[in-house]
Amino acid sequence: MSRHLLSAAIASCLLVVFAVAPAFAQRPPTDRHVPELAAYLDRVQIAEPARYRQLSVYPLLLQDGAKLRGRWLTLDGAIARGVLAVSEKGEGGAVPTVVVENRSRDEHVFLMTGEMITGGKQTRTVRHDVVLAPGQRIELDVFCVEAHRWAGGKDFSAGKALVPPSIQQELRKGADQHRVWSEVAGKNAAMNAENPTGSLELAIKTRPVQEKLAEVRRDILPKMPEGTVGYIFVNRNRAVAAECFGSEQLARELLPKLLDSYVIDCVLLGKDAPAADARGDQRAAVEFFERVCRAGSQRANTPGSGAGIRTRDGRLLGDGVSLDNTPVHYGVQVEERIVPLPEPRPMLRPMPLDRRTPLEQIEPMQRHR
Repeated sequence: MSRHLLSAAIASCLLVVFAVAPAFAQRPPTDRHVPELAAYLDRVQIAEPARYRQLSVYPLLLQDGAKLRGRWLTLDGAIARGVLAVSEKGEGGAVPTVVVENRSRDEHVFLMTGEMITGGKQTRTVRHDVVLAPGQRIELDVFCVEAHRWAGGKDFSAGKALVPPSIQQELRKGADQHRVWSEVAGKNAAMNAENPTGSLELAIKTRPVQEKLAEVRRDILPKMPEGTVGYIFVNRNRAVAAECFGSEQLARELLPKLLDSYVIDCVLLGKDAPAADARGDQRAAVEFFERVCRAGSQRANTPGSGAGIRTRDGRLLGDGVSLDNTPVHYGVQVEERIVPLPEPRPMLRPMPLDRRTPLEQIEPMQRHR
């Protein structure tokens, strides 16, 4: 199929929102958002979804295409290329902080909330969206997602996984390290993937979990149309989140990890749920997008380049980052829990932070609310 015919085919599946909710023809105002995100949301179109049982993924496209310029690498891609160095802070390490350096001369690196890095003294997850300009080196806020290990080398590799959105909810609500450990223990138990170090990454990479994730990927990924820059995730006719990117490249490269994370919460931990009702989940997707438009956003601090973005309004939790007045990523979730509160089986107590990393050192994480 030629590019022209493919574009026409894509256009024919757009604007499903108008058929479901004619009032949406009057797009909700976005004036409460920071300017670059308002301009982005004003151009969003929602395409027909791909579905797997109770989970529906709605592609987001942009009128006139994406505007993010420059060359970009994801965390996994940059580590694989050897241009992103991630290491423990200092000789002894510090639980809430690692050091990251972009050694590329002409490429930006995007680190997304919830991405995991493995190795070091324990596996961590990124707390905020961050953009690293070429040559930039910063200290990065992280959480531990491996409670029973504090040993190993200084350097990290790509975890190639993302914490489930229910854990991201806790991060955005201002959870402390002990709360994150509890959430991880609950997830590992619910997946029947507990392990000696309490590692979320190892749990996700067990064979039964990977087989289910691969099954859903095979069903969903090929159905994403050209030009997709974001996604709305709907679970059991309830929209739970949207992930918006400034480029098709970033959206495409990060979708497998994103999809896996939502499958863990919505499919693996939502067993025996009925299949989605098409009309119900279309309505849910439209209404969720309307809520996002109305909710607004504010500036937030970011340790890297660009400007941070934050939403805490309308029972929505959102965070992102922009560069040169263009959104790089904006993720927004419902505030209500996506899955029931985990009930982990009795486990060993989390590995205490060693003498060089006393408990008081995790307190600054609670001041970033």
